[in-house]
Amino acid sequence: MFIFNPLFTIFSLLFAGYIAKRSNILRQKQSRMFLDFVIIFALPCLVFDKIYHLDFKTSLLLLVGIGCISCLIAGVFAVILGYILKFSKATLVSIFLLTSFGNTLFVGIPIIAGIYGESFIGEAIFYDALATALPMLLLSPFILALGTHQKINFWENIKKIMKFPPFIALALGFLLRLFPIPDFIFSPIEIFGSTATPIALFSIGLGLSFNAIMASYKSAMLVIFCKTVFAPFIFIVLAMIINIEFNTATKVAILESAMPTMTLAGAIIMKAKLDSNLAISSIAFGILFSLLSIPFLNYILSILWI
Repeated sequence: MFIFNPLFTIFSLLFAGYIAKRSNILRQKQSRMFLDFVIIFALPCLVFDKIYHLDFKTSLLLLVGIGCISCLIAGVFAVILGYILKFSKATLVSIFLLTSFGNTLFVGIPIIAGIYGESFIGEAIFYDALATALPMLLLSPFILALGTHQKINFWENIKKIMKFPPFIALALGFLLRLFPIPDFIFSPIEIFGSTATPIALFSIGLGLSFNAIMASYKSAMLVIFCKTVFAPFIFIVLAMIINIEFNTATKVAILESAMPTMTLAGAIIMKAKLDSNLAISSIAFGILFSLLSIPFLNYILSILWI
């Protein structure tokens, strides 16, 4: 099936990064250098290019809202189950972050492009910006405060968002849509943007570690199930309840809601010194599990689509 082409590409890039670390060609700490290049240069170019050329429809906002709500509900559900299982406070906070925010960009883009073509990359980026990245940047400081004793400075967080290169690119992409830009301007932008996904996946593979997985396999299984299975299930139910049109854009949003844990969410948890083992396990096994869950979900959607 055509869906296995992007999944195989994702696995190959992750595996290449992991092999580079295991064979001592590169060190794990060097993954930060690759991610910095992606965040500062490649990703802003990709975001600007796709948002500028995006065929924007107001219906996309509804899909973004449903996707965001679905993932947050899945996060709350995971925390409730974690509380019943008597996980620690730090683990419960980590569970919510890891379940609520998915890797809708670096894993989502190649999957969406492989299934529906590059014309829908703009929708994937739009979904990532408003349903994943922006809520995560706004909510994560408040959520982390529940598991730590750090103080919250709302305006400092707003300033960080305003200075975040992909957010600047997103704003410029919408603003400059009002003005015609010559095609030759986009030639270097497209080249930079095309490097975002492969380098990001390679760097994620370079940073993967399986040493701490057994210490948190129960909580990791909970996160992975709620993020990749329960969240899209909620999305489908909500979509049926409010009777939205089940078109390709809706399928894209549902698949995006099923993406595994966001790498940045894991990095934030490790930096806050919460449940780092859970963060590593959820990212590593979440991506591997998605190789099975995404084809299954795509099959289910093909059955439901009439």
